[in-house]
Amino acid sequence: MSEKFCFWIHGVNVIPEFTKEYTGHDNGLYMRRTGWGAQIRQSPETTNWFHFGIPSATKLDDDNVSYNRAWLRLRINNEAVIDRVHIREASGPQSNCPLIWDSGTLNISGQDTELTFNLPDQQNKGPLDMCVHVKFERENGEVVFAGAGGWFEG
Repeated sequence: MSEKFCFWIHGVNVIPEFTKEYTGHDNGLYMRRTGWGAQIRQSPETTNWFHFGIPSATKLDDDNVSYNRAWLRLRINNEAVIDRVHIREASGPQSNCPLIWDSGTLNISGQDTELTFNLPDQQNKGPLDMCVHVKFERENGEVVFAGAGGWFEG
C-alpha cells in the first residue's frame, strides 16, 4: 500500500517573474506579504508569471516517490484572471526544468478557492515549481495567493 505525503508552501513565498528591477519595465507591480498570503496588484492590461517552489519529496524511507496532484489556494477579484498554470520539475543536475503539466487556457476570476491539478503518474526526481500566469485586465485587478502544495506517493 502506498503512502500519501502532502507538502505546502505559504503564499508569502511567491516570486514574481517580471519586476522593474529585473526587466527595466514598470508594470506597476505591488506585493504585500502578510500572514494570510501575498496580495498582488499590477497596472491594468499587464501580465505576469508568479512562481511557487513546492517542497518536493524524491525518496521517503528509501522508496521512490511519484507526484500525484498539486493545489493552489487563492482569491482573485473580477478585474484579474488566471489564464494558465504550468508545473515544472528540476529533474537532474542540469539547469533544465522540463514542463511536466500544462493547464491549457484557463479563465479563473472572481473566486476564493482551492484549485486542484492532477499531475501525470511519474517518479519525482527533483523540486517542483508551480508557475501561475495572471492577467491584470482592469484597474484594481488583484490576486491573493494563500499557498501552493503537492501530493506525493511513496
